[in-house]
Amino acid sequence: MLEVISRSKESYLMVQDVLPEKENKQKSGNVVKTNTKSFLISAGFILILVLPLFDQWAGVSSGVKSTEKRILTPFPRFDFPHVKTFIVQFDQYYKENFGWRNALFYQYSQWKYKALSSSPLPDKVIAGKNGWFYPGNSMSRVAEQHRGLLPIRQDTLVSIARRLKNLQDSLSRQGSKLYVLVAPDSYTIYPEHLPDYFSKVKRVTNFDRFKAYMNRHSTVPVIDVRSKLVASKAKRVVYCQTDTHWNDYGSLLATLTSVDRIRQDFPYLVKPDLSNYDIKPQKGVGGDLVTMLALNSEVADSVSYKIKPAGFLLARNTEINDKYNGLPSQRFVRAGGVALRKSKLLLVGDSFSYSMDQFLSGYFSESYMVRSHKFDLNLVKTERPTIVMIEIVERNIGLLSLL
Repeated sequence: MLEVISRSKESYLMVQDVLPEKENKQKSGNVVKTNTKSFLISAGFILILVLPLFDQWAGVSSGVKSTEKRILTPFPRFDFPHVKTFIVQFDQYYKENFGWRNALFYQYSQWKYKALSSSPLPDKVIAGKNGWFYPGNSMSRVAEQHRGLLPIRQDTLVSIARRLKNLQDSLSRQGSKLYVLVAPDSYTIYPEHLPDYFSKVKRVTNFDRFKAYMNRHSTVPVIDVRSKLVASKAKRVVYCQTDTHWNDYGSLLATLTSVDRIRQDFPYLVKPDLSNYDIKPQKGVGGDLVTMLALNSEVADSVSYKIKPAGFLLARNTEINDKYNGLPSQRFVRAGGVALRKSKLLLVGDSFSYSMDQFLSGYFSESYMVRSHKFDLNLVKTERPTIVMIEIVERNIGLLSLL
């Protein structure tokens, strides 16, 4: 019995001797793992700090250009003693210009769209179905407007009608007639490609409200091209799938519809006819929406169009890249034959009107197109137009009250 107890004590003492050795080895292994982990985290953190600085110096990622349609903040000037101002300005500069910024966004955008089928910048661009993209809420809260969440206010409609009435009266005294053309949003013409969370229930739009109010309270003609565009889209695509605008074919249809309405008051104008144009489909390109997402090299419109008017509808651009008070403008003189009478058009519009210039100018003896959201009556005194057209995109109808 004593011998058994003695052996048990010896075994116990041997275990006690071995355990500290094992514990020490485990502790040593844990310390090594912890140190390795800490080193890797520290090295990674330092690398994150150093790589952008290195890229700014070496320009490794300079081949990946910014897709933002704006001028980025330049390096601020240090002006002592305004140190705090410099710090704030430098912070903004670094946020917009740090190294690898464009390359990192490119990779993120590719992953977000291709792997998750969603937009990396949903406030700027909404990714629809079947390769269609739509402008996001950063553009006049357009998505909220078309979801019925931002109906145009009654007092805004009153202000618009009053402003257009005053403008109409002023133009009439100078021998000019006013027309307003509303370019529909792509939401209106191609709602079938919107994401599923957009309700497919047809609702009264702000365009509907505006047109109904103008019909009741104003004599200013409102040109509505929606039905023409919707009816024609079964044969040809009328809007860019990757851009905010209509394509050249949609622009041509808007032009023909507009001239057809103007001819009700000026019947001597050439009658618009689609057969007077040679329309050839060609390969599409990526538009402004996919450019903002850095996807323009991978995603493009399914088709674009090369359109040539008949000879008698040609016009010569006599002032290319002209400026009116710093605003882009162009002047055209009809080259395809003598007009029946002097008919001068003044078009004041947004970016939708640009593609209309090539078509509208063939119906008037002279045309002057200015890109602006403001209307300057001094321009009318200078140009003395017969016809004045104001073009505005649907999402910006409210701006007509500030015209």
